[in-house]
Amino acid sequence: MKKIFLFIALTLNFFVYGEEFNNFCATSLSEGNFQATDCSVSEVVGGKTYCFGNQSGKEIFLENPQEVIQKAEVFFSTTFNDDRKKITQEEVDDILNNDPECDLSNLDLGYLNLSQKDLTHCKMVNISFFGADLRGANLSGANLQRAYLNLARLEEANFNGANLSMATIFQPIFGNTSFRNAILKGVRLIGTLGKVDMSGADVSDADLGLDVGNQPMGQMKFDSTGGNFENTNFENTNLNIASFKFANLKGANLKNTNLNRAELIQADLTGADLTGADLNAAEINNANFKDVVGLDTVKNWNKTEGKCINCR
Repeated sequence: MKKIFLFIALTLNFFVYGEEFNNFCATSLSEGNFQATDCSVSEVVGGKTYCFGNQSGKEIFLENPQEVIQKAEVFFSTTFNDDRKKITQEEVDDILNNDPECDLSNLDLGYLNLSQKDLTHCKMVNISFFGADLRGANLSGANLQRAYLNLARLEEANFNGANLSMATIFQPIFGNTSFRNAILKGVRLIGTLGKVDMSGADVSDADLGLDVGNQPMGQMKFDSTGGNFENTNFENTNLNIASFKFANLKGANLKNTNLNRAELIQADLTGADLTGADLNAAEINNANFKDVVGLDTVKNWNKTEGKCINCR
């Protein structure tokens, strides 16, 4: 009888957090990953609705719901918050030099010096690099889900293949920063990126739109003049007033993007997919639309500004 009551108590405890998963895939959370969903695939357990990215995730969940919920709650409760432990320069240097596991998750490394450091072996989920110096640092392939990189120094930093899902990257200092093939799903990104390399990256379901709330500080937007976005996935991303002047957008997935007032002047969109995109008041002068897919489905095409190349 005691075992039955214990099981019920634990089960009820798990259910309390069901609604707190914020529509993230419960199965992915149990595996230590954030995957945002629209909850079109879901399962009700104990009166709580659990969401999944696809049917496969749901089937895995149903094999052992309690175990999945428990693991998901542990990961979610420790990483989906901004309460990070502050550590010193000496402490982080000791971890980097002596700890082979190098788990920096849920730590605050604000304003610390990590320039030229090799962080490829480190786990950095929910880390804060606020104002930190990451110039020339190697973070390729690292797990940086929900990382906080506001005002960090990112010149020459290497994020190739890194997982930056749900990260916040607000007004850092960029300069030849590389995000090739990185995962940036659900990221919030604002800043002057210059000739950033984001080719092959997954930037879907993200928010790169103008930050209206900080206009007293000047217009803060995604600005990447001359950036490389070849084969980048921007599907369902907010690109409101984003600047892609002279950018390489060849083969980019721009399905269902908000390109309201975006600057595409002299950008190369050869082979890009614009199915369902909204180009209201977008500046397209001398932009190359050769072999663009879905041009006939673009919203507000008649409200674009400028004369494009190969667009009709």
